[in-house]
Amino acid sequence: MCQAKIHPDTADTKSTPLPRHQSSFSKIAPYLKLSLLALYMGAGLSIMDLIFDIAMVTKFTATGHPKFATATLASICLSIFFQLYTVTFQNYKRGKRIMLREVLFVVTFVKPGVDVYRVVTKQKQAKNTMLDPLTEMLMFKSTELCFECIPGAIIQTMGFVNGGHSLLAIMSLISSILTAAFISTSITIEKDVDKESRNYAPNFWGLVNLGSRRQAAAVCVLVLLISACQLASKSFAISLCGVESGTILTAYLGIDMGLALAYKTARGDFRYWLPLENQAVSGLFSLLSRLSTKFSLDFTGLMMLRHPFEYGGIYFTLVLLTTPLVSLYFGSRYLTFVEDEEVKTTLDYVFSSDQIYGGLGCLAAVQFLSFSLLMSIVPSKIRKTFFSTQTGQQFTCTNFEMAQNDLAKLDTFSIHPSYYVPIKEGIKAWLNERLPVWIAEEPDWFDDQKKATIPDEYVIDPSLLKRIRGIVVEKIRERRRSTFQIT
Repeated sequence: MCQAKIHPDTADTKSTPLPRHQSSFSKIAPYLKLSLLALYMGAGLSIMDLIFDIAMVTKFTATGHPKFATATLASICLSIFFQLYTVTFQNYKRGKRIMLREVLFVVTFVKPGVDVYRVVTKQKQAKNTMLDPLTEMLMFKSTELCFECIPGAIIQTMGFVNGGHSLLAIMSLISSILTAAFISTSITIEKDVDKESRNYAPNFWGLVNLGSRRQAAAVCVLVLLISACQLASKSFAISLCGVESGTILTAYLGIDMGLALAYKTARGDFRYWLPLENQAVSGLFSLLSRLSTKFSLDFTGLMMLRHPFEYGGIYFTLVLLTTPLVSLYFGSRYLTFVEDEEVKTTLDYVFSSDQIYGGLGCLAAVQFLSFSLLMSIVPSKIRKTFFSTQTGQQFTCTNFEMAQNDLAKLDTFSIHPSYYVPIKEGIKAWLNERLPVWIAEEPDWFDDQKKATIPDEYVIDPSLLKRIRGIVVEKIRERRRSTFQIT
């Protein structure tokens, strides 16, 4: 997913930027109070989940399961580490005082609420920062989802399968699943209703009908249910598999991840969209991104990962529909495994066939029904994105050719060059035709940051290159470090 944006209410050469994105919930709800309630509820769930995690660390330790306690602490620490890394990346040019303030927001666990406040009050991107408030909030949510919420749900599901059925354990497990599902849903909805995202890719974004409160509410509920069922099904699948054999579990996860990477590689779609110039760095980042997004997709069904820049529509839907079946398969293997009386004596708790098939069957039924209902209430053009085989390169080329104004086309340079290689000559011809006009007319959007995205090799006239390079050297350096905005 890329940084490109479209401002359709403008002419080709004189474009007035659209307002920066508002909170998704403020667009869905007619009143700001409701939007604040929804977003702060997400922040509150994150904090509540953290409290439950800490309580479960104590519980695991007291009941003789130190490995679960250690794993829970490790996931919390890993999440905090990556959040601190993001804060450093975002604020390292703003001075030590601001950096310390942002770090304190993270370590005191109030960062989710701070991010929500900045978004709903429509604060602009601060000077000397890399991310705007919405993108920063989504990045933090994704970090929390991948490194804390999902691992927390897995660990607590394993604890539950191994006999941890206390009220605290059950409440903590429910909290972990709901928190992860809510974060996954909010990430999807925030991007789906973002005006700039819809303008750039109107045939991809549009799950929510902003003109219908009933449809918008239904979409939010259905996406939440799908995400919660996906996480519960996947977590129970690997937990039940782990009871039978750690070797089988490792093989299953390894083969599944390997097939996903092979799928992206075979389609020539492995490299991530960020325009990182160093090939080694770009390759490493692509690998890490593919691994982390596959992890998030498998466990939460994060719907923005159906984007061609990620895993694409058909792969996304395949994962979503096969996960409940996989959980039932591992459930049946578990029941066969525990038929052995010697095995039963080694386990703290043994589930019955009614519990296995009843629980996992209900999850599968709710997930299939929710997905079917979702497909029935979204526009047909959006429904197609769930079954699309389009690659990131095809998506980029199509969007460039369909773009309605110069700004939309220029934003193609915010993506890795490999994504627009097939139309390189066409882009070069268009750029050199329009560049003199922009320099002469100076539209508002043709600022230093936009100029910095233009590759030198695409500008044929040396005098034009000199004109746009005069004062944007530092901007070029910032762009080459990367830009983190998803559309």
